[in-house]
Amino acid sequence: MARTRRSLCFWPAGPILLAALLASCNPGKGKTAYVGGTLWDGTGAPPILDAVIVVDGDRVERAGPPDQVSVPRGATEVRLDGKWVIPGLIDAHVHAARWTLARYLAYGITSARDMGGIQDSIVALRDEVSLRSIAGPNLYISGAMIEAAPTQHPMAVGVGSPETARRAIDQLALLDASQAKVYARIDSALLAAIMDEAKVLNLPVAGHLGKVDALTAARMGLRSLEHLTGVVESALPNPQLFFQAHEDFWTGWNTVARAWAGADSATLDRVARELARTGVAIVPTLVLHEGYAQLGNEGYFAGLDFSGVPDSIRRAATPASVRQRARVLPSDLAAFRLGRRMQDLFVRAFKRAGGLVAAGSDSPNPLVPPGAGLHYELELLVRAGLTPREALLAATRDAARLLGADTIGVVRSGALADFVVLSASPLEDVANTRRIEMVVSRGLARSAAELRALWR
Repeated sequence: MARTRRSLCFWPAGPILLAALLASCNPGKGKTAYVGGTLWDGTGAPPILDAVIVVDGDRVERAGPPDQVSVPRGATEVRLDGKWVIPGLIDAHVHAARWTLARYLAYGITSARDMGGIQDSIVALRDEVSLRSIAGPNLYISGAMIEAAPTQHPMAVGVGSPETARRAIDQLALLDASQAKVYARIDSALLAAIMDEAKVLNLPVAGHLGKVDALTAARMGLRSLEHLTGVVESALPNPQLFFQAHEDFWTGWNTVARAWAGADSATLDRVARELARTGVAIVPTLVLHEGYAQLGNEGYFAGLDFSGVPDSIRRAATPASVRQRARVLPSDLAAFRLGRRMQDLFVRAFKRAGGLVAAGSDSPNPLVPPGAGLHYELELLVRAGLTPREALLAATRDAARLLGADTIGVVRSGALADFVVLSASPLEDVANTRRIEMVVSRGLARSAAELRALWR
């Protein structure tokens, strides 16, 4: 329930003095205080009971316990007794489309790291969201992915030489991209040129690898490994056959997916520790791998929340169509499921070695619904061996660290006023991140029902 705190003030006459005294008597005018909830602020600190969060415009003015933060006189007060407050979630791997934006917000995702789109379209989406022309999460874009020419993906630009690879990085810098992303057919020579130019321009590079192993790419300065790509190749004495398989996307993907099943746990543990030492982050997108392993299980997909996906899009791309397009054989599925256990082992080992894990969904695609996909990812990270707290950090503070952004992923003074109100503790059960009652995005509070109405 919202109410405005009022007090009685007395002052002498005089317009200038009157204006000054009015301001001093109502220092909270235009501000909103969220009071009484349990705040998990994303900094790594313990939860704060009966917290007070003061929002001024699109920023958090102050946040903390009631003996340190008071409600300003004149502020609108919103009671959150019995509720939990967490930072707005960050999906560290999406391919945003206009229809997905309200869906992300409705699931508590207030920031998203876009990992490749049609260049002009994704720049326009980012700018429209920034200007509040459309409702959506803060978008940190990569522009078009960088792929070896001729490109096999409509959301990629093809480069055929080190010089054209450098120019692709220059173009992204001109667009004020947050990072670049290299795609599967980029080899070590092209990657070296990309990394060199990106370093000059201070542009981080993410990698969906195929022709370079993870350790080599990380030692070249790659900022993040997407989908765990390149890890299996780093565990092999001679990965050249795998590199060749990536000339065709699905041949390469299936070859690696099968190889996870036969990976040696001790070798994966060693690779995890070596990768963690390089400082590279991983965005494992376990929900994508889980969907791929479940391609023969219609019940799995029936249990996912695709309610936010328009029927026209669902009909155009289904799990069955993925299975056909990817040329997945029935005999592959058992290997894919076994491989999932090894992927979990690797993620757990990487985290225990001190590596940075960020939560990403790779939504929207036929296997992962936008918005809901990130919540499944959090549950899978816990299943892999992270604690609920560690999984939450992967979708808040640690995802913000990956982005180099210090105003998101936390609820503290000076941060963007992005947070989510839940009806139950996500530290007890990470699935409680789904129990959303309110989302505050850049200071604007909406109920879950209001956000869902945006896409109806």
